[in-house]
Amino acid sequence: MAGTAGARFFPGERQWPRETSGSGRKFLKFPDQLRGLRLSCRESVLRAATLLLLVLLGTCASAQILDPSSSGRPVIGDPDFDASTDRRATPQEQREELPDTFGIFVYQVENPNDEAAWRDSLLDQFQRYEPARKVDFDFATIGQLGGAAYPLMYRPILRRGTELGFRQFDLYQVDGENLDYYRLERPFTYLAHVRENQQEDTWTTAKFSRNFADGVNLLLDYSRIAQLSRQGQYPSQSLRNTHVATAFSIRPPGSRYTGYFSFAANTYEQLQNGGIVPASIEAANENEGEVNNLQNLQPFLENTRLRHSYRQWMATQSLQFGGTRDTLSGEEKRAFTLTHRLRLDNRRYRLSSEFAAQDTNYFNRYPEVLLDPRGVRNQIEHNILENSINLSTFRRGKSGERATVQKDLLEVGVSHLLHQLDQEPGDSTINNLLLTGKLGLRPSDRLRLLISGQLNVVGQTGDYRISGEGELDLGRAGKLELRALNQLYAPDVVQQTYRLNGLDFWDNDFAKTLELRLEGAYTLPVVKIRAGLAYSLLTNYVYFGPEGRPLQADGVNSILQLTAERRLDFGKWRLDNRLLLQQADQAVFRLPQVYGEHSLYFSGKWFKVLNVNLGLDLRFATGFRPYYYNPILQQFHLQEEQETGFQYQVDPFFSMRVTRFRFFLKYVQLQSLWNGGQLVYLTAEHPFPNQSLRFGVSWRLLD
Repeated sequence: MAGTAGARFFPGERQWPRETSGSGRKFLKFPDQLRGLRLSCRESVLRAATLLLLVLLGTCASAQILDPSSSGRPVIGDPDFDASTDRRATPQEQREELPDTFGIFVYQVENPNDEAAWRDSLLDQFQRYEPARKVDFDFATIGQLGGAAYPLMYRPILRRGTELGFRQFDLYQVDGENLDYYRLERPFTYLAHVRENQQEDTWTTAKFSRNFADGVNLLLDYSRIAQLSRQGQYPSQSLRNTHVATAFSIRPPGSRYTGYFSFAANTYEQLQNGGIVPASIEAANENEGEVNNLQNLQPFLENTRLRHSYRQWMATQSLQFGGTRDTLSGEEKRAFTLTHRLRLDNRRYRLSSEFAAQDTNYFNRYPEVLLDPRGVRNQIEHNILENSINLSTFRRGKSGERATVQKDLLEVGVSHLLHQLDQEPGDSTINNLLLTGKLGLRPSDRLRLLISGQLNVVGQTGDYRISGEGELDLGRAGKLELRALNQLYAPDVVQQTYRLNGLDFWDNDFAKTLELRLEGAYTLPVVKIRAGLAYSLLTNYVYFGPEGRPLQADGVNSILQLTAERRLDFGKWRLDNRLLLQQADQAVFRLPQVYGEHSLYFSGKWFKVLNVNLGLDLRFATGFRPYYYNPILQQFHLQEEQETGFQYQVDPFFSMRVTRFRFFLKYVQLQSLWNGGQLVYLTAEHPFPNQSLRFGVSWRLLD
């Protein structure tokens, strides 16, 4: 549902009040284009919606994949191509709708000279709004939108000095580094809302950006995930995640100065139950229908509350020299930029779990956690002050779609990070001094190379990271992508020390981890297929064992991954496929060996106005021992109690678009109708709830 920026190189002791809905109902106002349509086509649309489930009952498939080599722009013959609006002849221009003459481009503060076109008007995968399913290859969650998540496909974590080690909410995090800024000529507002099976379970997002005088652009970004209903959530499980970011970019015309100022706030308020006791699910399955009443099930923990609070203030200012335009050729000359960044992070983590008689199922498994018969708690505050200075030289140009790009780049920099860490009952101060560098080449839109490096010279001395990325577009012959990563890093803080009730629950002295990863992918557009290969080697890898404690593996562990993506077209029917095969050392990693995402759907126009997608999503995983999310230890760790067999999920959907207004309706977990006793587990003891109907809308407004 959110706009995509395209591929880039690489608790509280007190329970918060529940939100209640008012008695009034909110209605969406139809845009002008729909007013004349809704009366004449109401009966037809109702008939189409009625036929939705009937059409889909015998069908199967899901995926987020598009042809990676394609620009994603509609061409003649494509259901999204409209000759009245896609008037331009070149492929680079056909995506832009007529009102967006100047287009919308997004960039990030890390490199504002590297832009990508912002697109959020097509229907492809619009119904897959869940953050865990919008990424390339799904994340596994605790069965709840906005809950703790980990990737089903292993990915390296790029580290930058001292890391605390709580990553269960990284999927949802918004901060100054990954915040999308916009270059545009017309103000725009983007609104989206999803209602799940209960009114208290929603996902809402809003984005706004507009220009002011003297090159000032304002950005507002808001999203809220609320899972508060009693009928739609398991007992002792609810959450409210709030993400707010606001930013100013200052780029005065003709000025050598640019400035980016942002504030980001991420708050996670969650009641976590540690999963559902298997015996209660088995008892519910013996009485057909009772499993649909989730409140009849028994959780592992009754009163475990978590609150994570992230607040970040960041200012990035640059002064450019050179870069004047040649009067004869019209090209920009080489530019030099001096950049300073000031960042202040305030992060607070609080967890409390009050012991209840029903919690014995959990504490029988993890008896060492119960340090006090009244319950356990953990509280950490982590403040970071960063000062960074970078000097870069580059030449700017334009891509085929008029986005600003860098033809080459040479950058060196130094960063100082001051960490103030307060773990009850003591505190500590850590200094990191990092040397950084980048070398990039982009002689044309077809070839792109980037090499970057980082070295710790103070604090975790000797840690380093070197990475290289390349992309070669061969046109009809395909596209080749190569990446390499080598990094040495110290373990996370919570892997070394973790405290409960002010006492050290563990205190380790692990060695540093060495990681090497090589990966490549080849895309052949003629047959619309993309194949990838990745290989990782990790020495002294730190993981969390079955008892929930961190362990360090002896020797070398490896992971081999193969991916394949392909779209098949059968007239107006499309079949999108994405497949992952991975082989890893099971003593350390617990990931499915085969994971698939597929989508089978009809894509066309109804009544010459409605762009429609009608079909279903399918995902499946072969049997494996999934990680268990331990809410008191706040980590995903190995477990030996549960092993899944082959499992799958089927979600039929209908989506439609009229200009910039979109709507979707989908039925989640249709397979529960005939396979109700087999719940989906991607995290141990955390089943996905049974079937439900969900719908959502989005609307992009100009001016």
